[in-house]
Amino acid sequence: ISLLAYPKCKQLGRESAVLGLAACRGLMLASDTENKALELNERLLRAFGQTTSFGKSAMIETREQNAVRRMQENRNNEGSERATTIMEEFGEGPEVGGASGVGEAALGAYREMAAAAISLSRPDILYSLMLLSVSSPVWFSPGIRDRYNATSLLGEVGAGGVNTVEIRKALRPHLQRLIPRLLRACNDPNKQTREQMKSLWISLTGGGAEARSLVSNHFQSVFDALVEDATNKLWRARVGACGALGEVIVGRTWAELGGGKAVLDESDAVLDARGKSSAGARLLCLWRVTARALDDVRLTVRESGQILARSVRSLTIRLCDPDVMEGNDESASLSDISTSDIEVTAAAAAATALRWLVKFGLQQPCAEAVGVCISTLLGIVDVARPCTVQPVLPELIGSLAMSMSGLEPSALNYLQVRVAGDDNNAGSGGMSDYDQLERFRLQLAQGGPIASALSKCLGMVKEVDAEAQKEVIPYIDSALRCGAGFATRAAAADAVSTLCSTCPSAFKFPGHSNANPTVRLLRALYFASERERGSAAKDKMAHALGSLAALSPGHSVRALAVRACERYKNATGSNDDPAARRAAAAALRAIAVRASSHFADGGSSNVWCEKVLPLAFLGLKDSDKKVASLWKDVWEEGGTVANVGSKVSKSSGVLLEERLLPHLVQECVDSL
Repeated sequence: ISLLAYPKCKQLGRESAVLGLAACRGLMLASDTENKALELNERLLRAFGQTTSFGKSAMIETREQNAVRRMQENRNNEGSERATTIMEEFGEGPEVGGASGVGEAALGAYREMAAAAISLSRPDILYSLMLLSVSSPVWFSPGIRDRYNATSLLGEVGAGGVNTVEIRKALRPHLQRLIPRLLRACNDPNKQTREQMKSLWISLTGGGAEARSLVSNHFQSVFDALVEDATNKLWRARVGACGALGEVIVGRTWAELGGGKAVLDESDAVLDARGKSSAGARLLCLWRVTARALDDVRLTVRESGQILARSVRSLTIRLCDPDVMEGNDESASLSDISTSDIEVTAAAAAATALRWLVKFGLQQPCAEAVGVCISTLLGIVDVARPCTVQPVLPELIGSLAMSMSGLEPSALNYLQVRVAGDDNNAGSGGMSDYDQLERFRLQLAQGGPIASALSKCLGMVKEVDAEAQKEVIPYIDSALRCGAGFATRAAAADAVSTLCSTCPSAFKFPGHSNANPTVRLLRALYFASERERGSAAKDKMAHALGSLAALSPGHSVRALAVRACERYKNATGSNDDPAARRAAAAALRAIAVRASSHFADGGSSNVWCEKVLPLAFLGLKDSDKKVASLWKDVWEEGGTVANVGSKVSKSSGVLLEERLLPHLVQECVDSL
């Protein structure tokens, strides 16, 4: 026992030492000294511990491993070689244990087996696992196989049978607790540990479809254990757990994850210690673990997290796709499954995943995690049906619009601020450098993946219920008012224009006060266009304002027109503000061009003929040619409708100026 347990022995191979310890166990069981059996067993376990724990912990890097990792990360081969030479001069060579030239970390497989046996409170299982982990062809040769099999070493009592097949059957009751540890060890960062444990895994489960079936039988408990290990403080445990999770979740269904309804609250995403968690809770925990692994301090954990992220993305998209086949490995066809059940399952998965992705995923500090979340979001939107995303569609549209600016490179905003001082210096085509950079930023944002997802979601709005359509409007209004960047405000304006043409009924609310979401959105568009500095974003907001005005109550549109006229007057003279004058003229021009029907009804105050059109006549003489051209469209488009809709008899040859002469004179006097 002392010879086999000596950690620096270079005359025995690792598997020879393992089989020797197993033979000692067999001798102990065959002896008649029952009073010494317990003492010998403790000595054997202690010897095994000395053999495998000489390097203190399997989770602590050796000097050699540390040097290799630093060489890979820093690509500094010369520095690593010098460090190795210095260590050799002080008499500290590479660590070995149990075999010649094998590092101490190579014995991590046996530590894992010992930990598994201890966790089951069955130390005797350790010897069975040791025998199953033997992989060298020497022990399977015809002359050696019978002399060193389980029965020869442990005896029939210790082996529980005559071959490894019966050992495998004897260990089946303990697989629920063994599988997570074995899977984690099969993905250990150390190559020797990984190969040894894969050999044990195949010997214990049979490999292939049989191993997959065993994992499926205990999937939920295995999943919960691996998720817990993925946040372990030991980096080797995190690497193994992430790799194992990436393997076991492939092809799983919502029912295998636990079933149940969607989980819309992040605080509910907690795994039950009794294994009764829902599929939504497990999916959210999986996403949290993935995001953490992608932002880990260890490079090896991040690499394993990338593999896990690809598996999680594929699983999430598959769960949200109603057209994929569900079922076990035999995969029943869609005709065997109720269509309504499939849609309910896909809707629960989509609601759970989309809410987390837009609320937390897009806000991750790690760029890799954000990229995975965006890719998954696009994949879900591609495969999901409108009925499956209807519960979260309004919030999804608002969050995507808010993300347009949040995911934009901050360097572009800094650059545009720096060139703001040269706004008066016109570049090519008569545009300032500020406007050119703004148009470039808008093109960049509109060509990105978030804009693509937002466009697809807006296309789904027309296919959902009327109530769900109306719920979208407050979210767009919030994005327009709370958006931190002009890319978000421009996206919100484009969303309004799209919805006005595809589903105008979404804007039909009772009343004309601020309680009406359409009225609030109309005013928000005007205020945003007034504050916006870039011409491209202003044009989008003016276009959206005109489209929305055609669907808004007449009283609200007239009140907005009166306010725009007052803003224009206040921005002239000593309070000269070209931007405010341009915004007011653009808003009235959008109403006159896209909602000209409102000019036929001026209300009790006859707003259009007494206020707007007289001001438009004066605006034709504005010193700013851009503003003058906007007023020209107001005069021509709005004046035509107002003239035609007037109840005064129209004699031949009477011009609009003649009909509005009293109001024009009054406006000129007020302007003086």
